[in-house]
Amino acid sequence: MRPANHGEVAVFPAMPRRLSVLLALLVTATLLVASPPPAAAEGTGNGVVLGFGSAPFLGAPAADSLRRPIVGMAPTPSGAGYWLVASDGGLFAFGDAPFLGSMGGTRLNQPVVGMAATPSGEGYWLVARDGGLFSFGDATFLGSMGGTRLNQPVVGMASTPTAAGYWLVAADGGLFAFGDAPFLGSGAGSGGRPVSAMAATASGEGYWLAADDGTVKAFGDAAALGSGTGSLVPGTLVVGLARSGDGGYWLAAGRPVLRSGAIGPLVEDLQRRLLDLGYWGVVDGRFGPLTTQQVYAFQKANHLPRDGQLDAAEMRLLESAAPVVPRTNSGRVVEVDKSRQIIVVAVNGRTEWVFNTSTGNGRPYGSGQVAVTPEGRFRITRQIDGLRISQLGELFRPKYFVGGYAIHGSPSVPPFPASHGCVRLTNAAIDFVWANDVMPIGTEVWVYR
Repeated sequence: MRPANHGEVAVFPAMPRRLSVLLALLVTATLLVASPPPAAAEGTGNGVVLGFGSAPFLGAPAADSLRRPIVGMAPTPSGAGYWLVASDGGLFAFGDAPFLGSMGGTRLNQPVVGMAATPSGEGYWLVARDGGLFSFGDATFLGSMGGTRLNQPVVGMASTPTAAGYWLVAADGGLFAFGDAPFLGSGAGSGGRPVSAMAATASGEGYWLAADDGTVKAFGDAAALGSGTGSLVPGTLVVGLARSGDGGYWLAAGRPVLRSGAIGPLVEDLQRRLLDLGYWGVVDGRFGPLTTQQVYAFQKANHLPRDGQLDAAEMRLLESAAPVVPRTNSGRVVEVDKSRQIIVVAVNGRTEWVFNTSTGNGRPYGSGQVAVTPEGRFRITRQIDGLRISQLGELFRPKYFVGGYAIHGSPSVPPFPASHGCVRLTNAAIDFVWANDVMPIGTEVWVYR
């Protein structure tokens, strides 16, 4: 059963009306002349769609029904229907678009980032961030980038009119062509803005690449019809692009999933908010490894999926989140919470810093030993300002709290227990700890679960 159309139809003024979460834009030549204003649909949530020109609004999922945000869309051949896909692979069909299956409820290696439909309208492909492909209906699997090391993640795809080829596009504008899909050019958005979506022309001899700020680049026989630059709601970015039946295209914009590789003011706002709550990291507007660590810590502290990225629902939670409440109420204490896999540095009952950590994985190693981080109350008794190479690996600037167990820097701090028993921080985090005397000799360390 398809979700019902909801939302109030309104007259669209000369300047595009801004929606709070998801915008769909159709740019055609008819918009350049005086013509009756197009219909628009008002609503809230990640799935609200707005049609321009001859593009009809055919429905959108209710905001509270979405487990994960909408990340892409594709039209039917008639232009009288479309599909929306969420990052968890959930599929929503509207108008004459048939539901042919989805990846919703399936554990994915990487989230879905886009989709494309076959010319018949009886099949579609979903593409994941790692370039993995999922085919439904009469869509044929023709190859993928799954398992290939990519410079930047895949963000979208488009198919040829024969259904015998498709393109995948990465955030840096890199194009990967399969089947009979021709390579016609590539490139990132203006000012290096990352590409977020693509769509192909009806002939299959051209395509558009959309950057996250709404800039659209045309290749082959694709016409440059305009862009959404300057028309997006503050805090939203383009997440989808689809061609309409009359040669125009929609841009779908929304509050994006913030993940590794993202850049710009939204990332800077995220970093600053996390820092305000005590999650250690940097504020540079670039979602790099340290921001991933920040997000891991926030997700762990709030019992969220530990995937290192934040969708719209998690961003709303972040906006209203309170600092982590430590268990201790006096003195300086380093709390190692094994259940949540975080370190909380508490001073007189208030959280000063929260770090992502990785403790003992519980597996046997060596001659009958088990990788367990000991629980109890200890104190930092010694430290090494340098690299300690042990039989079990390298410990960068370790601070020992009991026997050979230490809080130390490591190049690998995953969101799950992975150590032989020590408490890992990133090398950058342990450098910060040393530079700011966060864990001096004598500091109490309380390890608990």
